[in-house]
Amino acid sequence: MLASEQPNMQSRSITAIVVFSLVVASLSVTGCTTSDISQSSPSKGKHDAFLENYLETYKNSFDSDPRLNVNAWELTWINSTSAQLAVTFLNKTTNTTVNSVQTLSVFPSTKHATNYLDAMDKAAYSLASTQYPNGGIYQLATGNVPHVYRDYVWNEGNQTSEYSHHEIQQLDDLLIITTRELQ
Repeated sequence: MLASEQPNMQSRSITAIVVFSLVVASLSVTGCTTSDISQSSPSKGKHDAFLENYLETYKNSFDSDPRLNVNAWELTWINSTSAQLAVTFLNKTTNTTVNSVQTLSVFPSTKHATNYLDAMDKAAYSLASTQYPNGGIYQLATGNVPHVYRDYVWNEGNQTSEYSHHEIQQLDDLLIITTRELQ
């Protein structure tokens, strides 16, 4: 990397952190914390039913994948339509530990989610895909692929040293903001 590019990369990093913090802060109203998603079942009706189902399907996919060893799964409800999920797992295939933090938010409509995503600063990101991968969690949870899918990605570092993967996904009215770090 050229020395002249370093301030730009630093400002992009700071911008992404600020945007992520603002999203989490703007969604923070009230919430409950649970270390296991199955414990949230008694609270059905307090949280968005679609989001609870999505998160349960997501957890089941981790639990049933023999290539993964989940070390931590912490779900924190931000409000009735948003949650933050922190997961640490070992990918046995690559012998890599991954720390992942996701903020998942369900909007009143796909248009609302699109408007919110369009207003976000995505200068550091590149549009990676508009085609939803067959067999993904959304499809498992709903039985169909989303009509609107946008996946923005930004990678920092390289996979042999310090590496962070940032992703913003829109799946119809669901918006997922993810940061993954490899150890």
